[in-house]
Amino acid sequence: MSGHLTWAVGELAPGERAVLEATRRLLSDAGWLTSLDSAPQASPAAVLVWTHSALPAAAADLVASARGHGAPVFLLGPTLGAELPELTEASGVAADLWSRPHRARVRAAGTDAWTGRVAPTGEPIELRTPVLAVEKVREGVQVWATTQMGMTAHPVATWNPETRIGALSLRPESDERDDVEAVARLLHLALRRSLEIDPEEVAPLVIGLLGFGAIGAEHARAAQALPGMKLGALCDRSAERLGEASQMFPGVTATDDPAALLADSSLDVIVVSTPPDSHADWADRAMAAGKDVIVEKPFALTVEDSDRVLAVAERVGRRAVVYQNRRFDPDFLTIAKMVRGGALGEVFHLEAFVGGYGHPCNYWHSDESVSGGALYDWGSHLIDQILSLHPGPLAHVTCIEHKRVWHDVTNADHTTVALRFQDGTEAVFIHSDLAAALKPRWYLLGTEGAITSTWRQERVVRRSAVGTLDEDVLAVTDSPPDLTFVDTFGSQTALKQVTPEPHAFHREYVDAVRYEWPMSVTAVQSRRVVAVMEAARASARAGGTPMPVNGDA
Repeated sequence: MSGHLTWAVGELAPGERAVLEATRRLLSDAGWLTSLDSAPQASPAAVLVWTHSALPAAAADLVASARGHGAPVFLLGPTLGAELPELTEASGVAADLWSRPHRARVRAAGTDAWTGRVAPTGEPIELRTPVLAVEKVREGVQVWATTQMGMTAHPVATWNPETRIGALSLRPESDERDDVEAVARLLHLALRRSLEIDPEEVAPLVIGLLGFGAIGAEHARAAQALPGMKLGALCDRSAERLGEASQMFPGVTATDDPAALLADSSLDVIVVSTPPDSHADWADRAMAAGKDVIVEKPFALTVEDSDRVLAVAERVGRRAVVYQNRRFDPDFLTIAKMVRGGALGEVFHLEAFVGGYGHPCNYWHSDESVSGGALYDWGSHLIDQILSLHPGPLAHVTCIEHKRVWHDVTNADHTTVALRFQDGTEAVFIHSDLAAALKPRWYLLGTEGAITSTWRQERVVRRSAVGTLDEDVLAVTDSPPDLTFVDTFGSQTALKQVTPEPHAFHREYVDAVRYEWPMSVTAVQSRRVVAVMEAARASARAGGTPMPVNGDA
C-alpha cells in the first residue's frame, strides 16, 4: 500500500470530473487510498489539487494543513493557471496560457533513473491534451517532464523540493482513456518519487528463459532493451536452439539443464516457454525455487491447473502472469480504443477469425494432447481479445469441431466457438485449416457503427544468392489486417492503427513489480480464457451442447 491521498477540488470544467474520477480509480488500483476533501484524513501522504479558480474554504484549509505537516502537494490539470497565487508562487513555476488540445509528446527529464522509469523504451509519451505554456521556472525547481511547443520545451511535470510542491500541467480529454491512464501513471511515479518510496537506482529484474523458440527470443530482446530488465540465463534441451541463442545473446549463461536454471540464485523471474501441457508444472517448480513466473499462453490446459498455479503463487508470495502478447497487436489496440471510446455505441456482436486452407504445422502445436489443439493454440489469443473487449459475465459457450481432411494430425480441422454473454451480447471465434475463402479477421457490430477488416498479403522481396528475385509470401496471419469503420449511414473510414509501445507487456511487468502500477494483463484474466476454452472443448465433445464457464456461472 503506497499511502493515502486526499483530493482538494474546486471549480471543474465539463468533462474534468470524469477525468478526475478515472484518475482516482487508477491510483486506487495502484494501491493508493483516496478521498475527497469532504472526508479528509488527518495526515494524508499527499494532497492533489484540481481547480480552475480559488479553492473552497475546506479544500484550502486541507492544503494549508498538509503543507504544515510537510506532505507533498501536487497541482494537477488546470490548477497551475488558477487563481492561487500562494501555491503558484510556492511551486516555483510562472504559468502563461493554455494551448488548444493537440498531440503532445511528453519526454521524461532529470536523472537517468527517472527517465528509465517514465519512458523505459526511450519513446516519448504521446497524449492529446492542452499544455500550459510556462514563462519561467525558478532556480532549484526540478523539471521531471517536458513537451515541445514550437521551438520551446515547456515543463509539464515539476517538483520544488524546498516547498514540496509539484505540478503536472496536463489535461487529457475525458474520452481519451489511454491518455488518462498515461497521466495517472506519471502522477503515480511522481508521488512515489516525492515521498521517496523508491530508491533512486533500482536493480533490474534478471530474467531466465526456460525454452528458447521464436517467442523466447522475443522475451530475450525485451529483457535486453528495457532498463528495468536484464537477460540472465537461457535454457533449452535442443543443442541447435541453444547454439542459436548463444550466438544471438553472447555472454549470457546457456544450459540444457532446467534444474540448473531454476537453482540459479541470480534470477528473479523465469519465463516458462515450454509446450502448453507442461506450463503449470514448470510454473509451480519455478515458484517453489523462489522465482516469479511469466507463463506463455495458454496459461494451462485445464482450469484445475490454472487454479493450482494461482494458489501456489498466493501461498509462496510469488507473482504469476501470462504473456498475452496479442493484447498489444496494432489492430487490437485500435479496435479496443474505438470500442472503449464509444465510437460503435453499444457493441452487441463480435466475430474473430483466423485461418486459411492448408496442412497444419507438424510440430507439437498440432498434437491436441500437448497443445490443447487449435482451439487452445489460437483461442488463447482471440478469446482473450474478445473477453478484453467485452469482460461481462458469460451465460454459456458452445463449440462445433470438424475433422474432415488432415487426419495425420490430432488437431480439429475447423473450430467454431460461440460465446453468449449474460447481457445478450454474442461473440464468435473461428479457426480453420479448411477455409479456402477467408472471413474478415474482425467483424464488430454496435448500435452506432461497425468495424470490419481486410487481410493483407505481404511479401518479403530480396535478391537471391545468384542475383535473381527471391520472394517470400507471408501468411496473411503474419500481418495485421487493415481496419475499416462503417457508420450508420454506410460511410467507410479506413482506420489508422495504433502504434504499439515497444515491449509494452514487459514494461508493464517492470512497473507492476517495482512500482506497483497494475498490469493490463492479469493471471486471473488468463485463467478465465482457459475456462472458456475448457467449456468449449466440453461442448464440442457433447455435440455442441451449451456449457457454463467455470467462474462465470
